[in-house]
Amino acid sequence: MNVLVGLVRPDGGRLELNGVPLDLARWSPAAALHAGVGMVHQHSSLVPALTAVENLSFGALERGWRYRPSRERKRVVALAERFGLEAPLDVAVDDLSVGQRQRVEILRAEARGARVLVLDEPTAALTPTETRTLFPAIRRLAADGRGVVFISHKLDEIRDLADRVTVLRRGRTVGTLAVAEADAALLGRWMLGRDLPALAREAAPAAAAEPLLEIRALSAPGLREASRLREVALEVRPGEILGVAGIDGNGQRELEEVLAGVRAPSAGELRVGGRPVAFGARALRTARVAHLSGERETAGLVPGMSACENWILKGSYDDRRFFRRGRLDRSAARRVVEAALHEFDVRPADPDADIATLSGGNAQKLAVGRELEGEPPVLVAVNPTRGLDVGSARFVHERLLARRAAGGAILLVSTELDEVLALADRTVALVRGRVVAIPEAADRAQIGAILLGREAA
Repeated sequence: MNVLVGLVRPDGGRLELNGVPLDLARWSPAAALHAGVGMVHQHSSLVPALTAVENLSFGALERGWRYRPSRERKRVVALAERFGLEAPLDVAVDDLSVGQRQRVEILRAEARGARVLVLDEPTAALTPTETRTLFPAIRRLAADGRGVVFISHKLDEIRDLADRVTVLRRGRTVGTLAVAEADAALLGRWMLGRDLPALAREAAPAAAAEPLLEIRALSAPGLREASRLREVALEVRPGEILGVAGIDGNGQRELEEVLAGVRAPSAGELRVGGRPVAFGARALRTARVAHLSGERETAGLVPGMSACENWILKGSYDDRRFFRRGRLDRSAARRVVEAALHEFDVRPADPDADIATLSGGNAQKLAVGRELEGEPPVLVAVNPTRGLDVGSARFVHERLLARRAAGGAILLVSTELDEVLALADRTVALVRGRVVAIPEAADRAQIGAILLGREAA
């Protein structure tokens, strides 16, 4: 898709638009924009401090040197009404929900005259309710004559939305067929090159066990008012996965940062194994609270550093495997990390490979392996499979379940409801910074309403 929008120049092949071959030697983002090719990337590319209207005007073609707010707003309102992509237009993008930002991204592509629209994992961070409201807008775009490329790892969404499906595996086209002829088993086999068995889970632990992780009356400032933590109380027992479901922007990031020791709470108490633990990175690490970040590219791993360096990044000078008299033993580190890369099926299993050259799935496998090394009693996992393919996501899920089976306590914070329901023994919701109970018998529609705050107390 980056070739299609001019970000990557191909080594060979053909690219045609409306049946006309394009000059790949001169193909660029500007050329793609002029040709009517637009893309909504998985991670938002909007300017957070600007409003929706300002973002749609920023960098637009043929708008002249003078910015006219009222005219631009009228144009955006007309587009939003035409395709059912309504969103707050005069609010800073940073204050919009993920679903609203997604609409603004699509509106921006439409405002620039996109005839071919590429949507890269547009529902990755949306609730089922938000996904259901987005799909009619996408269908309306296609009915209006747009060609839509919808990239997703969610087979039910492919079957619900697409007319045809193409599967890529390791950079090659495996096959293309009509969605009516595609069943989940066949698509899964094409994606992985093998059949994918059902995820095996053991029974939930006994409720009488003492909690390994206790969070009491936790409050913390937020990036915005809706994400401020308000007296959060959670308990996770040995051999249990507690799922925290929610829509992005409701305090997930703040909760993650507090439990990683990089955001100071305003109140609250944390206990691990019954003992009080200070809110700080060093104290949490000493208490063996592992942290699998939801932001792999910016908080979990460091691009530009090697796989080996990323693996030992959270280590300590007390680790005698890697350090001798306060100095790093690089050869020893490489041996340990190379064995770990093979164990966690990271490809390539090269300790010297720049982490930026690894695919998302392989980078996440490395992060999972690093955090699970030494079998920590508590793991905080935040959106552990966001943007991963089916095979990599299954690998991560199996590792989390294995840690659970070994007696670990896992706090799973995820905006992916299917993931929470598949893995968690108990589930709560995080709504506007508060923990809200989810009834055991609640169906997806009821859970979606709770996540949107419609049934929250």
